Amino acid sequence: MIKGFSLLELIIALTVSLCILTFVLANVGDSVRHSRNIISHQQRMESLFNTVDMIRSDLTKCGMRLQYAARYFGFPLFEWSSISFKVVYGTEEEYLQEDAFKGAGLIMVNRNEFFQVKRKLIILDPETGVYETNEIKGFNANRLYLVTPLQNDFPKNSIAVVLKEVEYRHYSQQSTLKRKVDKGYFQPIVEEVTKFYVRYYPESCSVLYMIEVNNKEQVRGHIFMTNMGG
Repeated sequence: MIKGFSLLELIIALTVSLCILTFVLANVGDSVRHSRNIISHQQRMESLFNTVDMIRSDLTKCGMRLQYAARYFGFPLFEWSSISFKVVYGTEEEYLQEDAFKGAGLIMVNRNEFFQVKRKLIILDPETGVYETNEIKGFNANRLYLVTPLQNDFPKNSIAVVLKEVEYRHYSQQSTLKRKVDKGYFQPIVEEVTKFYVRYYPESCSVLYMIEVNNKEQVRGHIFMTNMGG
């Protein structure tokens, strides 16, 4: 005769099974949280090192294609505070194919993919140092139309340089480092940034920066801006 389980034995078995299941689920939960923390850390570090690459690239380009022209500029190519910095450099340049005169709304240059609508540019006569800033309104063949009429005369072979402005800023309340290009909006590039520090050394045209993430990881860099100066 086969004897069945008593009610007490069933209760004990269920209790033991429940304890084992609770232990297993707790360990699974800990493993999932640990995995998420590892993935979050990896993503954060990846964002941090990508940001370091962008900062290095932008600082190295600061003043690019503007070394000679910068002698005459009325605005800085590099601006900074303890929590932000801004760089300006040229992405492309073209020579004027014909003379351009004061009051004209266009200049004649070779068509270039960098010469896009709403991009800021500088037009410079390297012989006299006369320059002015403007903005691209449109392009038709080799006619580049300007937002505002020329304020000066520019002879053939004057230089038109398309500008790019990049700014980094730490938003401490959001613990986020953000980046803005030209007239765009600040976009987050690294989160959980607890400290961001910038210092400029004009005697060596170099920048020291530090990024701290989550009160733990720190990355420092010292970049020489070789394109600055004439």
